[in-house]
Amino acid sequence: MNFNQFVVRNTLRNKHLYMAYFLSTLMSVMVFFTFTVFAFHPDLTSGLNKNVQIGMLAAAIIIYGFAFFFVLYSMDVFLQSRKKEFGLLMIQGMSPKQLKKMVFIENLVIGFFATISGSVLGIGFSQIILWISKQFMHVAYGFYFPTQAIILTILSFLILFLLISFFIQFRLPRLTLQELLKAGDLGKGTIKASRIKSFLSILLLAIGYSIALLAPGLSVPLVMLPVIAIVVVGTRFFFNQLSVLLIEGLKNRQSIFWKRTNMVVFSDLAFRMKDNARSFFLVSIISTVAFAAIGTLFGFQNLIMEQTNGIAYEFQAQGAPQEMVAIEASINQTLAKEKMTADSVTISIYTDENNQQFISQKEYNQLAKLANEATVPVTENSAVELLSNTAIGTSKTQVKSVTVGDQTFPVDATLDTALVSAYQATFVVPDAVDLSAMSQTQIISWQPKSASREQLIAAGKTFETLPQYVFSKTYSQQSVTDMFKPVLFVGVFIGIVFFISAGSFLYFRLYSDMAMDVEKFKMIYKMGLAKSELKKMIYQQVGILFFTPIIVSVIHGAVALTAMYHIFNLGMQLTGWQVLGAFVVIQAVYYLIARTFYFKKVYQLVQA
Repeated sequence: MNFNQFVVRNTLRNKHLYMAYFLSTLMSVMVFFTFTVFAFHPDLTSGLNKNVQIGMLAAAIIIYGFAFFFVLYSMDVFLQSRKKEFGLLMIQGMSPKQLKKMVFIENLVIGFFATISGSVLGIGFSQIILWISKQFMHVAYGFYFPTQAIILTILSFLILFLLISFFIQFRLPRLTLQELLKAGDLGKGTIKASRIKSFLSILLLAIGYSIALLAPGLSVPLVMLPVIAIVVVGTRFFFNQLSVLLIEGLKNRQSIFWKRTNMVVFSDLAFRMKDNARSFFLVSIISTVAFAAIGTLFGFQNLIMEQTNGIAYEFQAQGAPQEMVAIEASINQTLAKEKMTADSVTISIYTDENNQQFISQKEYNQLAKLANEATVPVTENSAVELLSNTAIGTSKTQVKSVTVGDQTFPVDATLDTALVSAYQATFVVPDAVDLSAMSQTQIISWQPKSASREQLIAAGKTFETLPQYVFSKTYSQQSVTDMFKPVLFVGVFIGIVFFISAGSFLYFRLYSDMAMDVEKFKMIYKMGLAKSELKKMIYQQVGILFFTPIIVSVIHGAVALTAMYHIFNLGMQLTGWQVLGAFVVIQAVYYLIARTFYFKKVYQLVQA
């Protein structure tokens, strides 16, 4: 058996030792492959705007660069955890040159299998992304065999692993043979955290949050870069200084430290937070990017979608009654052709010389009932002001009274609505008010009783060919989606990629510290530690390591999304909370799965 065979067989036969690094590498390959599948997708690239194409290229470079540094970092952590193994190999006669060659070959072997496995899994992962896009964004891209993606992924990662195999040789532990052999027994000494840097962490995060939340609408983009820089530095100090200081403070409180199994959980937690500070920092920043990207894109899409009211079809005109009848008949004929039955309501909107709009209570309530929305109270001596819930960037103020002819009515309520265009002053007045002297616009609205999305879009497409403009809610929304779907799809995909990568970081760090956990729990287990107590300690430890960076990133993401909505003079929207909530749920599921597998593996080794 020659040296190369020894290295390859050693790598293949010690799969458990290399599994964490292999999985993190495989994840990087799968993510890049999935992106290239979409980058070369014929439905996505045909007729694509040049700016979007540039964005796709930039995204590919970002993902590839991220994959390079992620694999490099993972390999570095992997090597640092193998100091004792390297010492044993050198005792057996392996020279430093052969050690570097062994690492080079190992990395190529792992890289080869990770590239092949990642490409295969990427095909399935890409289908999941396509399904999610169809369900939640109504973006439908068909399946195709990704020949270009396979070739590009294999070539790109062959180059990547060759480069990493070369650079990683310079990251081998530079210790004496004795230090390598005793690497697991030397301990970590004492740990200290800087109080000044800890205070700076709080100060910088407070300043960054304050500027982001208090900046007025259009100034948000101007302060974005300084805020990002301040928050990034503050986050760095938080993980490698403040978190350590807080843990050491808890250890000094005997009522907490000596309670049940807390002593074991907190004993080396400060060291682990310090060791994992770089990982946690990267996870929090990456997750924040994911939150901000997806929350912004979905929020922007929802803001556009809210421009359409709850009525399926709507036609308005100022024509003669006979013309309106003919147009209505034409529209009804189209609906019948699409095999849809619909209820309809005809209302009139009146405009005075001051450009104020008026609608009677009876007609507005008929329209509201058709759309299944809130009605206005029926009164004889007061009016209701309608405010547009789609007026982005405008302040909403209520007037105290409105004059119609020689009558003045107090405005005792307001109502946010999209049923009537309310970008100008619009009021619902009592039915007895005479509005006939004003200019009149008739609006006919149709609401199908039961129809599929396909039927609604088909009818809306037919209405586009009519000489008169007929507004179609579903067709308009689909047109907006079709217009923005490449950008939306790519943005959401990158967000998902970053979040999955963040989870991979945490998973890899967890398993890279397994040997240390096993040794610690072995000693305690021999002293009579129960299985339930061991499970509780591991669950607590894994939970702290998993959720600390996620909680930080959720706070960062909430601030970032709130600042984004301030551009439109809006507060934090439901869409933003939904995005943050969805990622927290995903992370919780990730944690439940990871802790279960981790406990089983640790318990198995502890009993061995």
